[in-house]
Amino acid sequence: MQPPQSIVNERIPAELKQVLKKQGYHIVGTHSATKKCRWLHNSLVYNRPCYKEKFYGISSHRCLQASPAILSCLTRCVHCWRLMPGDEGYSWSDTFGNIWDEPEFVAEGLIREHKRIVCGYGALVKEGRVEKKRLEEALEPTNIALSLSGEPTIYPHLAELIQEFKKRGMTVFLVTSGVLPRALKKIADSEFKPTQLYISLTGWDAESYQTLNRPIDEKLWSALQQSLEIMTTLTCPTVFRVTVIHGLNDGGEAVKGFSKMIAKYQPTYVEAKAYMHVGYSTKRLKRANMPTYSQVKTLAEALHKQTGYQIANEEADSRVILLKKK
Repeated sequence: MQPPQSIVNERIPAELKQVLKKQGYHIVGTHSATKKCRWLHNSLVYNRPCYKEKFYGISSHRCLQASPAILSCLTRCVHCWRLMPGDEGYSWSDTFGNIWDEPEFVAEGLIREHKRIVCGYGALVKEGRVEKKRLEEALEPTNIALSLSGEPTIYPHLAELIQEFKKRGMTVFLVTSGVLPRALKKIADSEFKPTQLYISLTGWDAESYQTLNRPIDEKLWSALQQSLEIMTTLTCPTVFRVTVIHGLNDGGEAVKGFSKMIAKYQPTYVEAKAYMHVGYSTKRLKRANMPTYSQVKTLAEALHKQTGYQIANEEADSRVILLKKK
């Protein structure tokens, strides 16, 4: 199955497409892409897995990270390492119109490109730096993380895309900023739910949300609250991922605000994870805004005290603490 030829590559300007390729993105169709995660590399070469393997049992060398809505997002988060309109003088539309690639085409294309990426490690097998069995396993991904770049819920056939991956025996981790509650409602009402749902949080009230997430519409804070309500109806595990930015959202007021949200919506897990001073975020924030592991842990302990959520796991290399509901 192929995308309509009349719109191929129209959504991503040719010059910008070249920038993405230089950054390691493998583009599928007109709006999807995958990119090698550094933890896939670390797992294959150094046997150092991602924290998600430690926390949730996801095999890092068999995880595919991708997006069905590359570059399309409704927020301009200050901590985002990704390219967004205005960076380097580039601009593009946030919306893609009404024509979208079919879920089966997207799923097959993303898996195909993932295999192309992993095949490159064949040379390291010959050098004895990568185990042959692990490479063979990596060629057959068992989990997909729908995050990478852009807001995945913008893709209107997301529930069907989740089904395509599950048909292939894969688990699906969906990461969203919660700006499109109708999309989450469609997933909640369908039989095709993600294996685990993440909602990313940086702001703790309307004012901080405007400052840190910089939504294109001031109504998106309200939309996020609607998504959090919908999240409570899902039967799959749910996660609040709190991106910790030192000096901006790790003070007492922020901790109190996040604690209220956690208490109200009761996610299965809370991840307190450090903002990393990389990519395009370095043009918006200072290196001092990247918290140390100790600073992340201090915030996690404060959340524990105010919510009763227990510290269940931690990973210093990724500067992340996992809290779990009793």
